[in-house]
Amino acid sequence: MTSRSKNAVRSYEAEIEKSREESNWKKVVDLAQQLKARSPQHESLAHFLIGEGKLEAFLDECPPIKENIERAQRELSDARGYLTLATDEAGKKAGVALDAHLLLGKLNYACGAYDDALKHYTLAELNTLTEKELPVRSLRIVAESYAIKGLCLEQTSLPGSTSRRSLRIVAESYAIKGLCLEQTSLPGSTSRYKQAERETEMIRSFEISSELSLLYLQRCGSARGAGVTLETALQRAPLLHIRAGRLHAAIDRYREMLTAVESSSTQTLRLTLARQLAEVLMRGVTGQVYKAPVRPLDGANEGPWKPKKYTAINQ
Repeated sequence: MTSRSKNAVRSYEAEIEKSREESNWKKVVDLAQQLKARSPQHESLAHFLIGEGKLEAFLDECPPIKENIERAQRELSDARGYLTLATDEAGKKAGVALDAHLLLGKLNYACGAYDDALKHYTLAELNTLTEKELPVRSLRIVAESYAIKGLCLEQTSLPGSTSRRSLRIVAESYAIKGLCLEQTSLPGSTSRYKQAERETEMIRSFEISSELSLLYLQRCGSARGAGVTLETALQRAPLLHIRAGRLHAAIDRYREMLTAVESSSTQTLRLTLARQLAEVLMRGVTGQVYKAPVRPLDGANEGPWKPKKYTAINQ
């Protein structure tokens, strides 16, 4: 590649990254298509960026909620195709395959394919990602991935939440289980253990997502809100603790989130969390069992995936 061509590619990449951070998805797609035509060796990167842009542009208009699932299934096929292309060997060499799997998880969640979303997070090895400094856009992708993983685990553990593709398998499984129960009695301890293990994984996903979401919001300022997925995840972990009767764990989680340094984009969210904490304290905690907040140990809240925290006790 000539020096002039290299400079042109670098200029495209800088402008693309700026547009990604500003969520200007139409421009991202346009620039990626130009990059693909101008520099074929960057095809995998271009495929990823086009898929990302098409996915995010759709979700800006149609948030990933149940009412929009059928529309997402109809209109996200192009985005799916481009992101899938970015997961091949060339995509791995280009360093975009992992992020493509994370976004395919988000895409499948929007389409109501929760099991498929979880498979992509497994392929991306989400649970083993190394904590390190990330660009603002990458920070949001990882935060949303943990949020969506928790939401998918929650959906797939609910009665009646099975996708159509899995319906036959589940029906056969229940039939076989019934036949086996006729032959022998099965202790319930194993299923209870698996359910507890699943709940632990759900809560862990929501808590990691919460930390990353707050860090993301601190770093991006007022440029962009959390969005429906991250806001749901931020409120989900304490609610799961409450549902399981662990009020003090829920209170600790609320306090942990409220110690994050406030930014203009978290003001409304903080009011919601503070109100929920107050309701839990008023309705579920008596004077005899109330525990005052404790100042964390020095360094306990530090790390590349941790939001900035207030040092004084303010709850």
